[in-house]
Amino acid sequence: MRPDLEKVLLDNLPPQVELRFGATVSDVAQRDDRVTVTLQRGAQLDADLLVGADGIHSTVRTLVFGVEPQYLRYPGFRSASFVLDAPGVRGSAAEHVVFTDTADRQLGLHLLRDGRTAVTAVYRTVDASPPHDVRAALREEYAGMGGLVAEVLDRCPEDGAVEYDQVAQIQMPRWSSKRVVLIGDASFAVSALSRQGASLAVASAYVLSEQLRKTSSVERALAFYERLWRPVVEDKQQSGQAASGWLWPGPSQSAIRRAMLRLSWRPLVNRFIEATLAGEPTALITMLRLGSGD
Repeated sequence: MRPDLEKVLLDNLPPQVELRFGATVSDVAQRDDRVTVTLQRGAQLDADLLVGADGIHSTVRTLVFGVEPQYLRYPGFRSASFVLDAPGVRGSAAEHVVFTDTADRQLGLHLLRDGRTAVTAVYRTVDASPPHDVRAALREEYAGMGGLVAEVLDRCPEDGAVEYDQVAQIQMPRWSSKRVVLIGDASFAVSALSRQGASLAVASAYVLSEQLRKTSSVERALAFYERLWRPVVEDKQQSGQAASGWLWPGPSQSAIRRAMLRLSWRPLVNRFIEATLAGEPTALITMLRLGSGD
């Protein structure tokens, strides 16, 4: 769902970086000044630092910090995302981004640069377990909406092409242990409600790299990184929780949201909506860049 970002990151990797696609970590062993990673096929890698950036269901986090349930917070939503190559759907969604105005469920279309359409469906449910048939579950949840929603779900691909998961947050008391550190969703997933996961992940990598560059001790660099970045993350997580009532309102909240949107042309109302959805802006990245002379 982020092909442009993936390409930019890959194109800017230095030549000494070795890529291993499809590799899975099966074991992590730490010493005072080194970490040894064992891959699923048996290969072992020794390093000064292991950075776990493997998403909300992080294997590295489970191996080093313990099982997922102690860190995962489920706010009562599930989401499905997929991409359609359907000119008719794209033509119906005349704007760059389109969302339904509905209670407890929402479907959005995002027009991609390559001509395809990204679809995101989010709905409220107390059941955190995945359905047996994703397509059938989506059609049941959105039954009766008709129009463009029905057309999109009729074209929903098979389960293997649908990214389906809980809309959840990861909250951890610490992000590092000796020579292992977690970044991005692995350590602080803010949930799809905030719509800031990718930008926060990239920013966290930058903050971490700056501390490693400026600090001779890996342990001190990890401590400085968390001290700087945790307040930013906690603000975004609080915004993600608050955004659930705004983006996916219950019946009683829908009228309030519509009224606020009608007044969003007023600067004060617009700033209130922006702060509710995105949290407070941070100048940390700018300060670090100025301090490094970039």
